[in-house]
Amino acid sequence: MFTLHSTKFFLLRSFLKRNIIFGIFYAAMLALALGQFFTGNASAGQEAEYEIKFGTIVPDNTPWANHLKKMKERIEKESAGRIKVKTFLGGALGGEVEIARSLRRGRLQAYAGTCTAVAEAADIPELQLFDLPYLFDSLEEADYILDKVVFEDFQKILKAKGFYLAYWHENGWRNFASKKIAIHTPADLAKQKMRSQESNVHLAMWRALGVQAESIPVPEVMGALQTGMVDGFDMTTLFTSATGWYEGIEHYTISQHIYQPGLIIYSLQFIESLPKDLQKIVIGNRAEEMAWGRNAVREMSEPLIQNFKDEGIKVYELTAQEKAVFKEILLPMHKDFEKIVGKELLEKVYNGKKEFASKSSS
Repeated sequence: MFTLHSTKFFLLRSFLKRNIIFGIFYAAMLALALGQFFTGNASAGQEAEYEIKFGTIVPDNTPWANHLKKMKERIEKESAGRIKVKTFLGGALGGEVEIARSLRRGRLQAYAGTCTAVAEAADIPELQLFDLPYLFDSLEEADYILDKVVFEDFQKILKAKGFYLAYWHENGWRNFASKKIAIHTPADLAKQKMRSQESNVHLAMWRALGVQAESIPVPEVMGALQTGMVDGFDMTTLFTSATGWYEGIEHYTISQHIYQPGLIIYSLQFIESLPKDLQKIVIGNRAEEMAWGRNAVREMSEPLIQNFKDEGIKVYELTAQEKAVFKEILLPMHKDFEKIVGKELLEKVYNGKKEFASKSSS
């Protein structure tokens, strides 16, 4: 059993136990959520001038969901009830790409999730930049580049597609997980069938490693593990826990091969429809929101790794030499995707890494 270290882990654990039957009830959840989505709340609709429907796959009782609830409370309070916020958690409106498409079509006003899904849903190849393996060397470096180097670039890119980039968020370091064998080398991966995120970059990564992989939406992954459709996946520690995927694996390898930021975006049409005072309220203090979201996720990483061990999962961290083997195979992907993600953007990231290193050493 997990050794729980605080109330927040107790809440997370409670969610995980409920989530074991997630696959069975997914269809029912979807039908129920869609009913709420289309009918809404009549009395609330009469009281509020504006409504934000927030779609996401993040499960309840997680730092991600808690952040959205915090935003909901702040927006409704500061707007004095002029804005009503409804959150649809846990993939209740479908998979991540599907939710991002709903935002693009105007059926939602806001989305929280991975950059990858938005790249796929809205044909924004530049967002695939952040899924390139070994792009970042540390969390601090990633924060610097995302906030200081490329934020304005991506605001413009997303605006051209009808989105407003409010904040970067945190998914974190992706690691390898398997129900068959421990993963120390690419050869270990090549012996298994792996789940891939729905992304050209992720599929290319698996191909480079010589792995048979299949794109599977988040709500279907646990079933795929149980039926043997796949033997493993790569995912962050928190998401592996929050979705209950940890129950389908025996090995978790800390490879940190991709740092994956998340994002919170709004429909640009919705933002521009708001009076200026409400626009400021919806956006809030960007620096504070991003710091809160990141810290809430990061502080759970080490305790959750210990929880994996307590559950009997064999946790292994790649040595520097082992990681170098993966890097040698995967770093050429940067050049392969240069034309897709944009050479100028990639160079900007590389220059940002140099700037960060210089500032850190001074």
